[in-house]
Amino acid sequence: MQQIKRWTIVPPSAAAAELASCLKTSPLIAQILLNRGVATPADCSAFLAPSLHHLHQPSLLPGVVRAAERINHAIANKEKIVIYGDYDVDGITATAILWHAITLLGGQVDYYIPKRLEEGYGLNSEALKQLADQGAKAVIPSTMSRRRPIPYNKAICTTWKGCSTKASAATTSR
Repeated sequence: MQQIKRWTIVPPSAAAAELASCLKTSPLIAQILLNRGVATPADCSAFLAPSLHHLHQPSLLPGVVRAAERINHAIANKEKIVIYGDYDVDGITATAILWHAITLLGGQVDYYIPKRLEEGYGLNSEALKQLADQGAKAVIPSTMSRRRPIPYNKAICTTWKGCSTKASAATTSR
């Protein structure tokens, strides 16, 4: 028989009760916010009612300016772009949004969703080779983590002067 999992919540503190009073919410919600590191009434309000004004500048993401330049180059030169999706809900959503945006910008775009049981998780060399053989000049991974190095594919990477093998070896965690 499967054991029932129970959440353990830190007992509400005096700070949670005070925060709950300021926010006009329950001490439990206030405690959850405190547990997440959201402690001031202003920060809590911003967290609970987010707006576009609270987003960071996209240019702060490492490599995003270079990636945008590459995508713009591919669209302008009518190069085939493939969005390398993922099979989970955020991967499918990101793939659909990217496909739609690039299509609206006039790009020649397709997508590829790996077969989970056959290909595993993340980018793989064989799939990149297949995409290159089918004419892909730019591949955009949608939501995969970078737990392992991105496979370098010369056929895709060398089609643009801004591409380097260094970018293919970067690893970070999700």
